[in-house]
Amino acid sequence: MMRFLRALIKALRLTLKGETLTPPHYRPLESWIARGLELLVQVESAAAGGGVDAAALRLKLDGRPTSLERTLQMLRHNLVNEYPRLIRLDDAYSMTVVSASNMNDQYRVAQFLALDTIPAETRSALAALDAHLQSLPQPPPDESAGT
Repeated sequence: MMRFLRALIKALRLTLKGETLTPPHYRPLESWIARGLELLVQVESAAAGGGVDAAALRLKLDGRPTSLERTLQMLRHNLVNEYPRLIRLDDAYSMTVVSASNMNDQYRVAQFLALDTIPAETRSALAALDAHLQSLPQPPPDESAGT
């Protein structure tokens, strides 16, 4: 009970100061996540505006069929849930897990980008998302957890 109370008081103090629980070495990653979500919304809008049925647009990746819609859903889940959780965890493996998950997401996006059937506006939005996923910021080694 006391641990919960201490955590609550710490959270209130940070909120009143306008600070977050994010360790300073992960702040660039937080900005990267926010930009990734913006680009993801742009891809979804471009696909809808270009008449692309993201659920019907399918590829076989690593022996399994997947749709553009499912790929974007997985990316959204990572950006909204997994990466922030790993940032808060801040252990020696957090950034390794983020990097590995991002590599998988970027691979899937790149494979859809390679399709000839995607309209130009959707292709452009996918290319911007792909480039963003390739630019994952890394915390300095001397400041990250576990080193």
